[in-house]
Amino acid sequence: MKQDSGFNGSEVMYPPMAVNHGPNQSMVPANAPYATPGNGGFPGGPPRGPEILTGPLNQTWIMNCLRRRWLSALLLGTLGAILAGLLLMWLFPLSSQVVAYLQVEDQESEDMLGEKTRTMNPKEFEIFQQTQLTLLKSQFVLMAALNRGDIRELNAVVKNRPDELTWLQDELRVSFPGESKILMISYEGDEDPKEMKMIIDAVVDAYKQEVLAAAEISKSETHLSMDKLHKQLLVELRGKIDKMQTLQKELKGAGSPNASAELNMLIRDVGSLNQRIFEAKEQLVDLEVNRELQARALTSPTAMKQAIDAELDADPTIQGYQQEQYALSQQLRQLQSLTKRPSSPEIKRLQQGMASVREAERQYRAQRERDLAAQLKNAPNDAMQQVMTEYIMRRNALNQSITDLQNDLDTKKEEIEALGQENGELSMLTAEVESLQEIERQMDWRLRSWKVQEASPDRIKVMQNAFSTEKINVYQRYAIASIGGLAAFCLTCYGVALLEFRRRKLNSPEDVDEGLGIRVLGVLPSVASRKAMAPGSTTAAQLAESIDNVRATLMHDSTSRPRQIVLVASPSSMEGSTTVASHLALSLTRAGRRTLLIDGDLRDPSLHKLFGMPLEDGVSELVRSEIEIADAVRPTSTEGLWLMTAGQCDMDAIHALATDQLQPIFEKLRGEFDFVIIDGAPILGLSDSLSIGQYIDGAILTVLRDHSGVRSIHQASELLKNLGIRLIGCVVNGMPFKADRRITRIQSGQSKAKRIAAAKEE
Repeated sequence: MKQDSGFNGSEVMYPPMAVNHGPNQSMVPANAPYATPGNGGFPGGPPRGPEILTGPLNQTWIMNCLRRRWLSALLLGTLGAILAGLLLMWLFPLSSQVVAYLQVEDQESEDMLGEKTRTMNPKEFEIFQQTQLTLLKSQFVLMAALNRGDIRELNAVVKNRPDELTWLQDELRVSFPGESKILMISYEGDEDPKEMKMIIDAVVDAYKQEVLAAAEISKSETHLSMDKLHKQLLVELRGKIDKMQTLQKELKGAGSPNASAELNMLIRDVGSLNQRIFEAKEQLVDLEVNRELQARALTSPTAMKQAIDAELDADPTIQGYQQEQYALSQQLRQLQSLTKRPSSPEIKRLQQGMASVREAERQYRAQRERDLAAQLKNAPNDAMQQVMTEYIMRRNALNQSITDLQNDLDTKKEEIEALGQENGELSMLTAEVESLQEIERQMDWRLRSWKVQEASPDRIKVMQNAFSTEKINVYQRYAIASIGGLAAFCLTCYGVALLEFRRRKLNSPEDVDEGLGIRVLGVLPSVASRKAMAPGSTTAAQLAESIDNVRATLMHDSTSRPRQIVLVASPSSMEGSTTVASHLALSLTRAGRRTLLIDGDLRDPSLHKLFGMPLEDGVSELVRSEIEIADAVRPTSTEGLWLMTAGQCDMDAIHALATDQLQPIFEKLRGEFDFVIIDGAPILGLSDSLSIGQYIDGAILTVLRDHSGVRSIHQASELLKNLGIRLIGCVVNGMPFKADRRITRIQSGQSKAKRIAAAKEE
């Protein structure tokens, strides 16, 4: 047997990881229940356990969870960001803006003929602006636009049926930007801009026809009637002048003599009567115009629509539907504020109820509209009859007044003829001609003023027809998608961290020391590969130094209290118990202590592979009394280190661990070795280490960073304490390290010395 205090190429530095085994082989004592997270799990223990087991997810946990799951977080976060960005881009499509401009003047006519104009004060103009905004979005204007044949079949209108009126009222924007005289009509959305240009132009045309044209009809028809009267007056005036000229010729061109006072008074009366007859005829023309306007307003589709809407608003059935919808919406809002599940059956039931009530109201409203339209079409129009009655009464009164004035005029003419003066008729004709000429001049001036007003700009006119600006929200859309994607990425990463946090894996030695209150004996570096553990490497040197710290603590404790037989075990598998046990045994050997290393993991042994020895004739055969202790203990290539393998395990060997056969074995080993290090099986799920633990002096827990669960560590430590097994401390494996320059300097010096010695030997 080769004796050597060093490593000398032994495979002890490359311990293989043990294969995990299931919990079906567990043998847990009935008096040692496992702790459950959240309540301590042990009689007399704290109700919730250490804070590290029950504490919330904080910034430190988030960073460590993402460090372990960075690839999953990155991939899932990127996928979530892409999906969220695509969803937001679908929810916020590219929009276009369609705008039309109208110019509104702040001057108005003081009379119907536009003879006088004045500038409106700011308050009046503001009221006028608000009136135009209201009229432009009124139902009769929008319905007139939507009912046009070319507009009715547009996709934008068809898509929003049967609520196309509500859609247009909600989406159409009308305003006076900057308190100016410019009326802006705009639409912003994802509809086809060409179709929206047609719709806005149709709205402007409907506004001009339904609102502006109605105000112009009165002036237009009055001007036409006045032009007709003016032509009739010219014919009459021309006849009077001809008659007057004929009479002057009969009197041989002599001018009319001075008439008597009575004759002059009669002539003035004739002129006054002619003026009054003309004014009465003007009133009659105005009456005809007003009657025509009122008749058109009462028989127009807009008036019928307003009458139908008024009837529908007062319909008790529709009011009942609306009240029912309001009650359901209140219940839905209250339920949504109380429940955390937006898709709960109760919410779905209320939503379906609201949809049913809304559909019933729509069907009833449509049927009621058809019935009311038929009734109004066939029923007598009371308002129209009232207008016609008033028109007939006023027309008869004006005709009677004209007849009375004409009778008075005829009487005055007869009185003039009865005076018998030869120039009486000529004087009367002269007065009539002068009176008619004055009336003709006034009418001609009014007609000329009207023509000038027609040539002048309208009070409301179209400055710019509808035009579109496409893709107005490109930057906003991408900004929203980017922010949403970033938020989705962060939320996904948070979700991954939250899922990882539920396992509460070990982050650092502080979690064991400060969090669980278990003393940390040492921290071992992370071993990436076998090559990193080659003799002379920095990792191997750092690992040896860390294990020496554990050895120093163990040897110091053994002077004050017996720590001769030590169990090295982990809460679960794959947590480095074999590595710690083998290197701790080597460290004790280097310190001059006779050390026995026992493979106590009978179900999944590994030390025989590590030291290149056969598995047979080990612990299993010893507890089955098939061999003696001397046959089971074998020397290794390292001086001062002996090994006892696990042997061929079966259920008899497992059952024998629970008997008293181990006590005399350990008593004999105490007398032959300074330290006995046992590489035990996992504590949780198996009873092997707990059975062996009844005969040891203390146990060392080995845990692996980013692999061991904090709950598992706590359960294992509590289980050992409840069984009366002394827990010496914990060794944390897999910690990142930065090589100490003092260690690397010594290591490099040793490597250099070995190379020189090897060169000399050659």
